[in-house]
Amino acid sequence: MRDGFTQKVRQSAIELGEFNINDLAHKIPVYTYKDKHKITRVISVLKRQGEVATIRTGHYRYQEKKKPLSKQAKIWRAIRIKEYFTRRDIAKLSGASDVYLRRYLNFLKGEGFIEHITGWGYKSALYRLIDPATAPLEKPLFNSNHKKKGEK
Repeated sequence: MRDGFTQKVRQSAIELGEFNINDLAHKIPVYTYKDKHKITRVISVLKRQGEVATIRTGHYRYQEKKKPLSKQAKIWRAIRIKEYFTRRDIAKLSGASDVYLRRYLNFLKGEGFIEHITGWGYKSALYRLIDPATAPLEKPLFNSNHKKKGEK
């Protein structure tokens, strides 16, 4: 399948919003059954990629592909949901490794977003979000090369 043809189908789908194969064939335009079949194959590829959704049989809707959340965004979202949590809770919800999670939690502690309440370790250290009502919806920005205060 030529990339140019895929781009034509994608662009036509974007412009139409909701469509069927005949709408795309008319918009591109194509005149042969062979080219109409190519449109069907391109639509199936776009469906697998998440750019096209099926409304009902033979009718589709173009939807912009959503970028997956970053590791930090998943962690921050899990923290905002739980409010009181252990590292294990957040690791399960976000899929982050314990090493990365520990670094990010130390950063959040240093910035005043969370506090360590009790216990030590992966399963028993309990943290809490300091002020859930005023905590930002967007994740606090963290550079993994972040140095602690006093480090060079």
